[in-house]
Amino acid sequence: MKNKNSGCCEDKAEVNGEKCECSCNCGFLEYPDECRVPEPEDPSEKADDEFLGRLEEYARSLGISNIGYARLTPDVILAADPPYRNAVVLTVDMDDDLVLTPPGREAREMNDRLYEKLADLTFRVADYLRINGYGAVAIHPLSGLIDLPLLGQNAGIGFKGRNGLLISPRKGPAQKISAVLTGISDLPYGSSDHEWIPFYCRRCGRCIRACPQDALVEVETCCGSTVLLLDDRCTGCSDGCTRCIESCPFYRKDYENIRSAFKRAAKNQG
Repeated sequence: MKNKNSGCCEDKAEVNGEKCECSCNCGFLEYPDECRVPEPEDPSEKADDEFLGRLEEYARSLGISNIGYARLTPDVILAADPPYRNAVVLTVDMDDDLVLTPPGREAREMNDRLYEKLADLTFRVADYLRINGYGAVAIHPLSGLIDLPLLGQNAGIGFKGRNGLLISPRKGPAQKISAVLTGISDLPYGSSDHEWIPFYCRRCGRCIRACPQDALVEVETCCGSTVLLLDDRCTGCSDGCTRCIESCPFYRKDYENIRSAFKRAAKNQG
């Protein structure tokens, strides 16, 4: 079966003659529910604009950088059967100190702290929904249950790049992502105007060349060229490596300037 986002059949290809699976999460499948508020017995499925405005204001007061809404389509579900099919997508920014710190103990500890911070904020947003009568299940930012970069793409926050990370106008690939699954059925789902990003990425390839572990591998499949993120090589979690982020033009340059230059070049090429 062809995955429309990866470009490869069943997300599998060969690297050095061995079958490899394309993956984007380095976390475990499940994390314990650390919400303090129990799920409502009879959760509401409708939320008006006024409540969503309060939800977004609350999330940003906690330190959330971006918030969006998306449906859980089959391609974002990596494991298990989610209890809800709608999601509130959350991001927090990675600061320059984290991105520019060389891989090692200090970088790993900084990376871990940011993951822990976002996890805590995610449980608090889930609690807020539960207090207000809505079903909510927090998805830890290291969870392997959901393809969080692709979910962020579906929420209109950005687009999933060749490095497997969500690239957004705000911070490029320098952000962490989590989500709260909810039973709210009338969310204002995001729409994207970032579809040009993968075409830019194909011409760039800096993240592939910058990876010191060769964890980003460009391979040919029956459906064309694609990039696999090999979890057994990636040290982003084990030593806080951020070379693929640091090297990305979307981290170093203004998003709108990159888009304008890319579209001008594409137009000149006919």
